[in-house]
Amino acid sequence: MSVKLQLNGEEIASAAAEWVVRLARPDAAEADFMAFDHWLDASPRHGWAYDQALSLWQELDRRGPVLSDRLAAYDLSRQNRALPKQNWRWAALTGTVAASLLLAFMLWPSHAPTQSHPWQSWQTTKGERSTIMLADGSRVDLAGDSKVSVRYDGDTRQVAMDDGEAMFDVAKDAQHPFLIKAGDRTVRVVGTAFDVRLRGDQLSVSVQRGIVEVAGDDGNPVRLTPGKRLDHQLGTNDQPVIDAAPEEIFAWRSGRLIYRDRPLSEVVADLNAQFSQPVSLADRRLADIKFSGVLVLDDEEKVVHRLTLLTPLFSSTSPTGIVLRAKEASAQ
Repeated sequence: MSVKLQLNGEEIASAAAEWVVRLARPDAAEADFMAFDHWLDASPRHGWAYDQALSLWQELDRRGPVLSDRLAAYDLSRQNRALPKQNWRWAALTGTVAASLLLAFMLWPSHAPTQSHPWQSWQTTKGERSTIMLADGSRVDLAGDSKVSVRYDGDTRQVAMDDGEAMFDVAKDAQHPFLIKAGDRTVRVVGTAFDVRLRGDQLSVSVQRGIVEVAGDDGNPVRLTPGKRLDHQLGTNDQPVIDAAPEEIFAWRSGRLIYRDRPLSEVVADLNAQFSQPVSLADRRLADIKFSGVLVLDDEEKVVHRLTLLTPLFSSTSPTGIVLRAKEASAQ
C-alpha cells in the first residue's frame, strides 16, 4: 500500500489529508476554500490525492470503532490511546498526518476482487432502463439502448462503454481506481457519482458528487467537480467544460429528459435510444439548433409533438420513421 502513496508523493498525500481535516472544521472560512482551490489547480495530482484522502475520511467514519482501537495499538499518538468515539477521526488525521494516512491505507481492506476476472456485459433495449450492482458495491444505472462491460484485473476496476448512457455511483476504494473507456477518452475516479453519455461520436461526462478526471491519449486529464459537464467529439481535441445542474443530467432515470441549450442532435439521439420508431433530421443544419425544455418520456408521438411546440420544427412520418423539418420549409 505504501507504493500507492509513493506514486502520489508523500508530501502531496500529507497535504491532501490536511485539507480534508481543514475544510471539515466548523470554522472553515471562505479564505480556506479559496486556498484549497489554488492548491488543486497547482497540479492534477493534487485532485487525485484529495479524492483518495476524502474517500478514506468517509470510510474511517464508518469503521471508526475498529480503526480507533488499531490506531491506538500501533501507538501513532500516545496521548490519544483512549480516543473518545466522537473525536477519534480528528486524532487519526491530525499530527502525524502522513503516518496516519499510510496506516489507514494498510488497514483498509479492499472492496474490489483481488484477482483478475473476465469481462461481463450488460445491455438494454430501446426505452429500457436497468440497474446493475457490481461486485465492489458500485451501482450502474443504464439508460435505454446502452451497453457496458466490466472486469476486475486485481489493480483496477475497468468498464468499457461501447454506446449509450449510464449513471455510475462508484464505491470508494482508493487502492483500485475505477476506469471507464468511452470512445477515445478514459474516465478515472476513486469514489463518486457521475453520468457518462456516448452517442455516436459525441461524449459527455457530468459529475454529481466527487472528482472525476477525463483524459485522452495525450495524458493531460481534465478534472471535473460537482455541477460540471465535459463535452467531447471523438477524434478531436475539443473538450469544453460547462456548468450542468445534476438534477437535469440525471432526470432520465425518472422518465424525463431535461435540456438547457443542448444541440438538437443530442435530443434526437436520446429519443432514438428511447423509442423503436427512428427520429431523424431532414437537414443536417438543424443539428446545431439549441434546445431548452423538458420532455416526459411517455408516448413517442406525444413526445415528438411537444418537441415541435418548443422548437421551429414540424414532424412528418415517412417509411423510415419520423422526420423533423424546419417550419419555414413547410411554407415553400
